[in-house]
Amino acid sequence: MASQDLISKKQQREELATGIVRTFSFKGMTNKIFGQEAPEQREARLNLLEELTSEGEEAVKEKTAECEEHVERAVADILQFKEQKDKDLQEALISYALMQISMCKKGIQVWSNARECFLKM
Repeated sequence: MASQDLISKKQQREELATGIVRTFSFKGMTNKIFGQEAPEQREARLNLLEELTSEGEEAVKEKTAECEEHVERAVADILQFKEQKDKDLQEALISYALMQISMCKKGIQVWSNARECFLKM
């Protein structure tokens, strides 16, 4: 939004400086009907537009810096998420392997007990 405002202000400044209006505007129509404005008014508007343009450029720089900061934080969050995902997956697989080992030991114990019972018969 700030960049569009800046582009608009630059276009207005260029049109005012050259006196050529490229797009249809209310200002262009009033100039055609009532004539050009006084040089003092034109100079004052030109100075105001230059000031607004510089403020717009500062706003664009600030927004760009905010955007870059946001991107850096997002990248850091994504990297942290990937690391945490890897840790969680590793932990889940270790837990699954330990559970399988435990189940196998219990299965071996059950079959050993059954074998002893059959040998006693």
